[in-house]
Amino acid sequence: MDEALMRELAWQITGIRRPSQSSDEVFGKTLEQTAAFHVAEGRAPETSGESALEARLGRWLEAQRAESRRGTLCDARRRMIDRAIGVGWAFDAISPRP
Repeated sequence: MDEALMRELAWQITGIRRPSQSSDEVFGKTLEQTAAFHVAEGRAPETSGESALEARLGRWLEAQRAESRRGTLCDARRRMIDRAIGVGWAFDAISPRP
């Protein structure tokens, strides 16, 4: 079970969020999946995505946005996301599907 899924399940069971700063390995793997989704779909994943994978990636990206807003996302991770999906990711609003 990966870190993101464990965090999500823990939140669903307890209602308490675990800190979202994950290991570098988990961060890198999830960023790779998010970048691949972005390339394939031409957009960032959404939390209300059609597939479980898209929804999970959308929640992860939203967590990174929240970290960025709080000022707790480290510069290295921010730059990695910038390179993977573009510099506007932190401010992208999640829009409903047409």
